[in-house]
Amino acid sequence: MNDEKKEEFNKQWLLNYPDSPPVSHWFKWAYPDRWFRIHSLPKSKRYADNDKEWKILLERQNAIITDIFGLGTEVYLVASDADWELETLSALHNADGEMYQFVHLGQTDLYKLDVEYYRDTYIFDNHTFKPVFAEVIWKPHLHDNLLKEIANDNTCAFFVSFSKETIIAPYDGGIDFVIKDDMAKDFYKNKYKEWLSSRINGL
Repeated sequence: MNDEKKEEFNKQWLLNYPDSPPVSHWFKWAYPDRWFRIHSLPKSKRYADNDKEWKILLERQNAIITDIFGLGTEVYLVASDADWELETLSALHNADGEMYQFVHLGQTDLYKLDVEYYRDTYIFDNHTFKPVFAEVIWKPHLHDNLLKEIANDNTCAFFVSFSKETIIAPYDGGIDFVIKDDMAKDFYKNKYKEWLSSRINGL
């Protein structure tokens, strides 16, 4: 069963996102025309320091993700099996008390994909990325434990819906989006313009 799930995921990924491996920081470069970013806190503050800020962060993230994905949508949660990520993710449960059930996707040698970028970095051991995925349902606040771990930079993961042609990648500071087309991207950028970066490059 897992082999079938793996084959289907890889098929859909290559069909929808052929210019990028399933690695969050690649998306803004691979799909600049479909990408935009929001910040999770006012004045682009990166980390929440108190309960009030955590409430703002989670309300912002849940609001925009729900708006784009919709209620009860089946999506994939994609992460890495690097120790610092999967150990955290495997210990997490959603608001219904369910643990994430991950399937391994194989491995990618990131150095071969971008020699210049990975020459002087050791983000991944030997530059080998080993993605995993879990099938989950998106509901408001169901994944708050995960969103908080990502916001604290304790792990890295993103959501993707192939049917909606959308990637949603939270990070410690905000969320990156790859939307299905220019029209949809511009619509959401305008709707959530108060949450956008003030920088020209949108970062």
